[in-house]
Amino acid sequence: MLAESDLRGVVGACVTPVTAAGEIDVQRLKSHMEFVLAEGCSFVSEFGTTGEGASLSTRQKAAALRALAGTGMDMKRHIPGVVASALDEAADMLAAITQVGARAALVIPPYYYAPSSRAAVADFYEAMIERAGSPDIEIVLYNFPHFSGVTFDVPQVEVMLERFGKRIIGIKDSTGNLADGLKLIGAFPQLSIFTGDDRILPDMVAAGGAGMIGGMTNPYPADTVQLYTGPVTDALRARAKARIEAVDGYGGTVVLKALVAEKHHDDAFRRTLPPLSPASDADMEKVHAAIGHEPVAG
Repeated sequence: MLAESDLRGVVGACVTPVTAAGEIDVQRLKSHMEFVLAEGCSFVSEFGTTGEGASLSTRQKAAALRALAGTGMDMKRHIPGVVASALDEAADMLAAITQVGARAALVIPPYYYAPSSRAAVADFYEAMIERAGSPDIEIVLYNFPHFSGVTFDVPQVEVMLERFGKRIIGIKDSTGNLADGLKLIGAFPQLSIFTGDDRILPDMVAAGGAGMIGGMTNPYPADTVQLYTGPVTDALRARAKARIEAVDGYGGTVVLKALVAEKHHDDAFRRTLPPLSPASDADMEKVHAAIGHEPVAG
């Protein structure tokens, strides 16, 4: 990671509060983002995996970005996600992210039809950029093969850098695989390499990683920031491990939304978009038992 780059720290991959009608609740989203930033996160990232980005249309997401910008939020602290397999949808989202002055765009590869080659992955990004009007916004590659089927390993990233050069400024590695994350850090010192897993965050940072873009920032932003800045104690690592295993074990995003609802004393945050359903009370009891009945009240 370049020493002079600002693209470092903990990035809150925020959940998306929605109304009963299934629209983005901009005021609650803004309030939650302000909370995450106030707790020490360097940036926020909306409409990625944790933000149910694949369940929201570009129309909804672009309108929400414009509304957030209209409230006076500093959009240079935003790294919105582009989660779309259709070129027009991806291009329109990239254009909207550019128009509001966001710091960068976090772009996942197309996730339905399997690319025929490494070059074909770059073809999608190139077509997206062209259809968006060739904006100069920088791109963070989103490595989440569990959903996209595409792995941004060293050879794939080399193809992307050959095609796009300095437009590619970072990678979010959501695999949770420390060995592969360290390979990316070693191979690309010019890029900001983020993990999506707070269990390995201190190890990635110690090796030169940029930090984390992840969902555990939603209920536990201050602890996640401490895993980045230190001091990193055995107790802190143990809490991080127990929390992520409980969240992942009982539903992922829906559990995070329930924890955020508890944090803000606002059940509206529990709402999800189909096909997800809100976390059940029974599952949340198991979550709290697994993490030691930690208080989450703000």
